[in-house]
Amino acid sequence: MSATKKYIETFTKQLSDALKIGQALDLDRPGSDIRNIVIAGMGSSGIAANLVESLTFGRIPIPVTVCKSYNIPQFVSPHTLFIASSFTGNTEETVAALNKALLKRAHVIAIASGGKLLDICKEYNLFYIQLPHASESPRAMLPYIMTALMYALYHTNLIGAAFIKETENAIEFLNRGEKGIQSEAELIAKKLKGKLPIIYCDNRIQAMALRFQQQLNENAKQMAHVNTFPEMNHNELAGWRFPEQLMPMLQPIYLYSDHDHERVEKRMELCRDIFEKKSNPIIDIIGEGASLLEQYYYLIHLTDWISCYLAKENGVEPDPVDSIDNLKSELDKLR
Repeated sequence: MSATKKYIETFTKQLSDALKIGQALDLDRPGSDIRNIVIAGMGSSGIAANLVESLTFGRIPIPVTVCKSYNIPQFVSPHTLFIASSFTGNTEETVAALNKALLKRAHVIAIASGGKLLDICKEYNLFYIQLPHASESPRAMLPYIMTALMYALYHTNLIGAAFIKETENAIEFLNRGEKGIQSEAELIAKKLKGKLPIIYCDNRIQAMALRFQQQLNENAKQMAHVNTFPEMNHNELAGWRFPEQLMPMLQPIYLYSDHDHERVEKRMELCRDIFEKKSNPIIDIIGEGASLLEQYYYLIHLTDWISCYLAKENGVEPDPVDSIDNLKSELDKLR
């Protein structure tokens, strides 16, 4: 069994373990009032930050910025909660961003399983949340990273405790529906074989679509495209003409949640005929669960399985990401 498949199978166990880690934290409150939040992270840590930014939209009265770069915003100050997240703790962009945040005297929290991030935290007596080093594949550890981010915001009094119960509900719901989720994922993967997935959704859940795309990229070694409504109606919609020979290879996918704007739902339905006449019948994927967090965990688990089954359809192993590893190796030579 591939390691990727193993970690998808243990998705709800990871959530349970992550809750225990979060509940055991004793986090120091910021010494000054927090006026903005910056979360620095790449890859799985970056998409976890995007997901948390989406989940807390409208619930936090201060700006949340996700930073996926070596640089940090100019506004970072002692009134910034700066969360540096890297599963390995060695992501060079995130380490560079953390060092710059320290120069700005931001209130720092690090999330990592080890590495340079934790070394810096220990040297400067900074708070950190240590994750278990259970995998060499950070993308498989998303439940730990997302939950740690939510707890960091909770322990700094920026969000309430509702996410804890919502996570527990998601665990119960996913465990009950596991067989059905896998069956649906396998059917969708068969439809995606030989096609280019074009993933559309409401802008509110763009982070979910990006996570799906990234899993298709890394696990199935498969290209995919993401855009959101209503923005795509102002530009990309006009591009659904050329190249004509490509259109039959496009496979549109709609992701839905209960938090989609009612006007976006109308836009998506109006565009359905346009897409289906040019390409293939749209695959509808609907988030299930009582809250947005529960729906996200449902969609993450379902689409992770889709990427795993599509890897099988493509005749590839989901675990290795040789091109990424080779790039990192070449970068190390240039230090």
